[in-house]
Amino acid sequence: MFSRILVLSACLLVSIFSSAQEVKVRGHFSADSIQIGKPISYYLSARYPEKKTVLFPDSSYSFAPFEFLKKNYVPTVTKDGISYDSVIYKLTTFEIDSLQTLSLPVFVVEDQDCTRVVPITDTVIFDKTVENLPDSTQLAKIPLKTNTNYWNVSWLLNYPLLSIIGGIIIVVLVIIWLVFGRRIRNHFQRKRLTKKHLAFLENFNQWIERSESDGSAKSAETALFIWKKYIEDLLGRPYTKFTTKEISQYESDPRLMESLWAIDRMIYAQQSQGKGLFANLKSYSEDQYFKKLEEIKNG
Repeated sequence: MFSRILVLSACLLVSIFSSAQEVKVRGHFSADSIQIGKPISYYLSARYPEKKTVLFPDSSYSFAPFEFLKKNYVPTVTKDGISYDSVIYKLTTFEIDSLQTLSLPVFVVEDQDCTRVVPITDTVIFDKTVENLPDSTQLAKIPLKTNTNYWNVSWLLNYPLLSIIGGIIIVVLVIIWLVFGRRIRNHFQRKRLTKKHLAFLENFNQWIERSESDGSAKSAETALFIWKKYIEDLLGRPYTKFTTKEISQYESDPRLMESLWAIDRMIYAQQSQGKGLFANLKSYSEDQYFKKLEEIKNG
């Protein structure tokens, strides 16, 4: 019994070690110290086999004790079957701990779930701009110069006038909202919709390029999921839960369905389909985006 436990433990250690050998992750700050509210860069890189799919944390991830500002993605570089990805995160902090640490993971997409790979924790020193405050007893001993002469106040706040001006401003804002409120709402809805669409295209195009370059079923599957998630949010239908057959019940576009069936063959039957496989999906998403813009415009 004891020998079996030893064998199982050895196998587990070998498995962990081999997984660590496949994916190498490094994360470090751009500086040794940080001041409150000032930005600092955190570099996260991953070196992994070309056939694997690696995901980096996005803005929804918890960066505590830091706060996320933005990120810059460096395009994937592949050489001799090894891919190299890196992301530069712009962070800031409002904590005052002397030492602040961070270790951002990357996620390796597996058949059933994702494996979390964590780099060595990096530390920055909080740079205090204000040193020790003087003791209150020392402040009490400081001599104060007194002056009892009357200080002439040249101007006082006219509260009645201020109230009238405030009331006029409120009435004007209400009138503006009643007249232009619909246009204002439509403007911000269109702006928000456009921002989501551009973010989708950027992410979608990256995975399309990766799928076309490596011919990986994992890359194609990830690109398809990104498209389904965007269309799901845009049209309010649970496309991420639908199979291609179920989608065909809602969509009558033959070019779209032909592309979806071809992508399924690539993912599940490992049949290479060549470039341009996702062109119809992108065209469909563009059409739905402009239709949604027109719906918002017409109210």
